[in-house]
Amino acid sequence: MTFETLRSQVLSTAQAMLAAGLTVGDSGNVSARAGQVEGRVLLAITPHGRYYDALLPDDIVVVDEEGEPVEGEGIPSAELLLHAAVYRARPDVGAVIHAHPPISSAVAVVGKPIPPILEDQMIFLGGQIEVAPHAMTGSEELVERAVKALGERNACLLANHGALAVGANLKAALVACQYLEKLAMAFLYATWAVQVNVLPPEVVEAEVAFFRMRG
Repeated sequence: MTFETLRSQVLSTAQAMLAAGLTVGDSGNVSARAGQVEGRVLLAITPHGRYYDALLPDDIVVVDEEGEPVEGEGIPSAELLLHAAVYRARPDVGAVIHAHPPISSAVAVVGKPIPPILEDQMIFLGGQIEVAPHAMTGSEELVERAVKALGERNACLLANHGALAVGANLKAALVACQYLEKLAMAFLYATWAVQVNVLPPEVVEAEVAFFRMRG
């Protein structure tokens, strides 16, 4: 895939994220793996501080994991290090979305992991959703904590901040973000009802195994 095509797809995904209410204004960021040069990950990523509905494909920048420009003249997202770290830790990941969905953000404020309560949570997200302890935006602490909370799953929460979702491609990452928001809603509603029934361990084990098999 050419950089031109990839940049266009990153933009359309960022705009779809905005349209779906998974973020507001210029918050959040979207990236896609763009290859590798001399052992360094290349990624196409949304620029810093720009409104998604006003962007053009040329505004999406292609950089290496240290922020060195490859194509495009904009400033990459302040969360570049987070995206790069996920790609290094997870060779299976082709796209990363950091968003601020309203309900997922509420659960991130609560600071409790989402236990295994829905079957599609197991199959599409990979199990219990962990919460990375709070750290400043763009910091190494945030990167380390987020990558650890993500583990081998397709989503995690960032305490008092938002959500992180990944996938084999941009579509898969966006869908993972949507599944996370649906799950967060179910978790909060169940909590308000004072009754959170988790799935039986054997069901969790079988469905997480299916998640791994799906790749």
